[in-house]
Amino acid sequence: MPALEIPHLQMQALRHEMQAQNLSNTARRLATLTVLDCASPAAACEAAGEVLLEFDLQGPANSLRALASSLCPHFPLFSGIRRIVVRTATAESPVLDRGCRAADTYYEVARYSNHLCQLVWSFSFAGKLDRSLAHDLRGLMLQTGRCLDEDRALGARQGGIVTAPSFAESQAWTQEPELLLKLRGISVVLKPPGWEVDAKGQLSSSGLYLSRFMQREHDPCSRVLLLPVFEYGFIHRLDVPSSGLILTGTNFEGYSLLQWQMHTYSICREYSVLLCGLAPADLTDVNVSINDYLPMRSFVDENGRPAETHLK
Repeated sequence: MPALEIPHLQMQALRHEMQAQNLSNTARRLATLTVLDCASPAAACEAAGEVLLEFDLQGPANSLRALASSLCPHFPLFSGIRRIVVRTATAESPVLDRGCRAADTYYEVARYSNHLCQLVWSFSFAGKLDRSLAHDLRGLMLQTGRCLDEDRALGARQGGIVTAPSFAESQAWTQEPELLLKLRGISVVLKPPGWEVDAKGQLSSSGLYLSRFMQREHDPCSRVLLLPVFEYGFIHRLDVPSSGLILTGTNFEGYSLLQWQMHTYSICREYSVLLCGLAPADLTDVNVSINDYLPMRSFVDENGRPAETHLK
C-alpha cells in the first residue's frame, strides 16, 4: 500500500497539504493496516488536530478510532476532539426532511449514528469518556432514535413491509427461536442452532433468518426490524451452529440505547465453549488481538484489534 511506503518524515511534510478528511482517513487506514508503532498514525492524527474546526463528524470518528485501535490514546488529539465533538455532532444531527425518500433518510441517520458509535467506543476504550461527555453523546444517540420513532410520516413512506414466512414454511424439524423478554423498544430472543443472525445480510442457504422471525413476532410498526441499514435491530451476532441470547432493538430509541451500551462495554457476554483438553487452572485472562476486517470471518491475529476475554 502506498501509505505504508511513506517514511515518517515525509508524512510530517505532507500532512500540512492534506485536508481534514484526508488526514482522518489516513489515520484510520494506517491503524486498520496495523501500523502499530504509532508514528505515522500519530503524525496524521496530530496534523488533523491542527484543523479540527474543519472536521465534519466522520473526521473525529475516524481519527479517534485509529488511535484507540492502535493503542495510542495518549495523543493530544483526544483532548482537542473532546472540545468540539458534541458541538459538531449536534450541528450535523440529521434533519428529517419529509420531501426525501424514506430510504435516503434512513441511510443518512444510520451513517450519522455509526459515527457517533465510533466516537463513543473510542473515548470509552481509551478511558476518556467522562460523565459530562457520556451524558451528551448518549443524549444525542437516544434523541436521534426517538425522532425516527416519532416521525409517523416517515413510517408511512417506508413501504416494502416484509412478510416473514411462517415457521412451517421453512424447516419444521428445526427448533424455533423463543422470545424470552419483550420490553418497550428492546427484546431478547433465544437463538437455537441453525438460525442465522442476518445483521450483515443473509449469507447462509438455510432460509432460517432471525430477522424474519423477529418481524413475525413483533408489530409491523417496529420499523427498525425491517431495515437492513440498521441491521434489523440486531447489535451483535452468533455463529449459525451456536445457540444463545440475542439483544435486539425493536424501535429506534431502543436500538440506540443498546448501541450505547454495547460501545461503552456496559453489556457483558458469557459463553460456554467446548475445548479439546483442559485449560491451565491459572488461566484467567486472554489478551490476544482479533482480526475482524474480513466479512463473516474473525480469527486470532497479532495484527488485529485489541481484545480481552476473562475465563471463569
